[in-house]
Formats: sequence, C-alpha cells, structure tokens
Amino acid sequence: MSVGQEFWIVAAGCSKDQGANAEKDSYLAALKGNSAFSRGGAGEGGPWKFDVPDGDKSLLFGSFDNLIRLTDDLAKADSSVDSIVHRLERQYVELDPKADFKVKSQRQEKTLVDYLKNWSWDEAKYPKTRPVLDNLTLLMSVVNKLDEEARNKTAQYNEMKTARTNLSKKEGANLMARDLVDVLTPDVVKMQGTPDDDFIYTDHITTVVVILPRGGDHEFLKSYETFAENVIPLSARKFAGMDDKDGNTLWRVLMFKSAAESFKKHCRDHRIVTRDFEYSEDGFKRLKHQREQIEDSVKRHHEIVRGLYQAAWSDAIIAWIHVKAMRVFVESVLRFGMPPRFASFMISPKPNAAPAARKALADILGKGAKAEKAEQDDEEYYPYVSLSFTPFNVQR
Repeated sequence: MSVGQEFWIVAAGCSKDQGANAEKDSYLAALKGNSAFSRGGAGEGGPWKFDVPDGDKSLLFGSFDNLIRLTDDLAKADSSVDSIVHRLERQYVELDPKADFKVKSQRQEKTLVDYLKNWSWDEAKYPKTRPVLDNLTLLMSVVNKLDEEARNKTAQYNEMKTARTNLSKKEGANLMARDLVDVLTPDVVKMQGTPDDDFIYTDHITTVVVILPRGGDHEFLKSYETFAENVIPLSARKFAGMDDKDGNTLWRVLMFKSAAESFKKHCRDHRIVTRDFEYSEDGFKRLKHQREQIEDSVKRHHEIVRGLYQAAWSDAIIAWIHVKAMRVFVESVLRFGMPPRFASFMISPKPNAAPAARKALADILGKGAKAEKAEQDDEEYYPYVSLSFTPFNVQR
C-alpha cells in the first residue's frame, strides 16, 4: 500500500426482503467488472465487501433523534481518530524509518490491506448489543488513552535522549567547548604520585588549565610567572598531541591555591582562556559509567516506545475503521430507511481516475443518478453513501 493512497467506503440500499444478499453479490460483481476500479494485479485497491452489520444483526441506535446526534458525533470522532492515527504514524516513522505497519486484530497479525480485505465487525470489543453511541464513547476513550500514553512515553524518551546528548562527547568542538574530561583522560595524563605529575593537588598547591591560541605560547611562557604571586616557576607544561583544528594548545600551570583567582583574572584581562577543571581518574570512570548507563537506557526505551507506537497505531487504525463502519451504518439508515438493509464496499480508485470511478459508482450503486452540489456548502452529494480515508500520509 502506497503513501497517499486513498480509499473510499461506499454503500447503497438493498431490498428489505430475503433478496438482499443476492443484491449485494450483484453489486460487488458489477464493481469488480468495471475497469475504473482495477489497480493492476496487486489486489490492493478492491473492490471488497465492507461487511457493516445490517439486517437482523444490525447495530443498535435507539430513536431517530439518536441517529441525527450520531451523525455529528461520528463525524467529530472520525476527524479526531484520523489525526491520532497519522500522528502515531509520523512518530513511528521518525523513530524507525523502516517501520513495519501491521494490524493485530483478534489474535492475528496482518498487513493493513489484508485487514481491510477481510474486515469484519469486532464483536468482542464493540458488541452489537451495546448501542452505537456507547460503543463510540468507549472507542474514543481507548483511542485518547493510547494517544496520551504515546505522548507521555515520547516525552520521556526525548528527555532521556537530551540527557544522553548533555553527557556525550562533543567530538567536533575545539578545546574551548569540549569537555576536558574527554580530552585529559587517564591514558594520556601522567599521574604516578610524584612531583612530575601533570596535575598536582595538595593542601596548598593547585593546577590551572590554560588554552593558548595558535602562536600564543611564546609570549605566554615569557610572562605567565608574573600573572600573580606564588605562581610556581617553570611549571607551565604543554599537553602534547592535544592541539585542536584551530591550532589552540592545552597547558597546565602549578601555583599556590591563593594565587589561582588572581592568575585567572589576569588571563581573562589578556584574553587568555582558562578552564575550570580538576583532574580525577575516579570522576572519569564515573562519567564513563554514567554514559554507558544512559546509552543502555536510551536503547531500551527506544524499543519500548517503538513497540508502543506499533501497537498503538494498530489499535488506532482498527478503531478508525470501526468509526467508518458506524458512520456507514448511520448514514445508510438515514438515507435508505428501516429496517437496515444496505450493501457497503471498500475501493481505492486508480490514480487520476476519480471522475471515472465516481461515474461508475453512480451508474452501479446510484442506478444512474448523478452527483449534485449540496445547497449549503460546496460538498458533493452522491446518490450513494460515500466516505473516504487515507491510511498513510508520511513519506518514508
């Protein structure tokens, strides 16, 4: 089934006697024999019977006033479920561009085409002994909960991805922006508990990290010892192999703790960048563990949300088709009268062949009557019940 492929659900009245079934078969044969409805050999465009309950097994609706009310309620529900189905479709495709849309109905998993071809009313979910309005209320409650759960899980998943991004390495950044935990790692920092260590922290001594621009090291080495009192002479050391793509270099300077703030201020005044960083092998290991944990959590939630979208879309599309069936029933009763006897079918007209398909439907189902414009708006009034829907509209 292609993205953007439109389906029509159409219905025509039948005899109110025992000849209704033969009349349904006759309609179907006529539709199948018309070239306007052939989409080639794939069999993905119908026409198929859309077996909305009628006759002795029809849906319950109560009074005529209920039917009028249902017309509006069902139209609103149709629009609402349409939006939810396509929102779930979009979210599923964004999460998994190779998303596999399958319908799980009555313990069977099918493609959407197979589900539509063999559609039948789900008596377990929406018993015909329950009025249409009550079934609709239940259906919308379930669909809205699905939508809410999908939104909540999506928000949680996005928060987790944001946390991963905040903890992740900023590979493309220069030394000004990178997290120095990812630069000054245990495998490149010399820490052996000797005076020659790269970082020294005692009760009185601390280490300040400095980033110098390309060519700035000569001037810095001549003057850094004068930036503040108690800077340890000859303590400036460059970290080899750490130069970034802009030519910035990474250094450390040892000094008494009392000198650190004055030293940093002097650097700022002379446009030399210092970074607040305290080397810790344990801190690096903790961060690495945090990253591994958040990565595992993101992967796990990805699968949870993916499964949720898959199941929610399936349940929502099933609900949508049942809303369509309810609308066909209500509009058929209003148009063709009681007792409910009508034939309904599903078709997908060939691309660019809608006018020919409408003419064929008017000839077959409308007994040759022509479509007319409604008095109060520009919508077409067909000589048969007609609804449409587009299952997929997200390109992938």
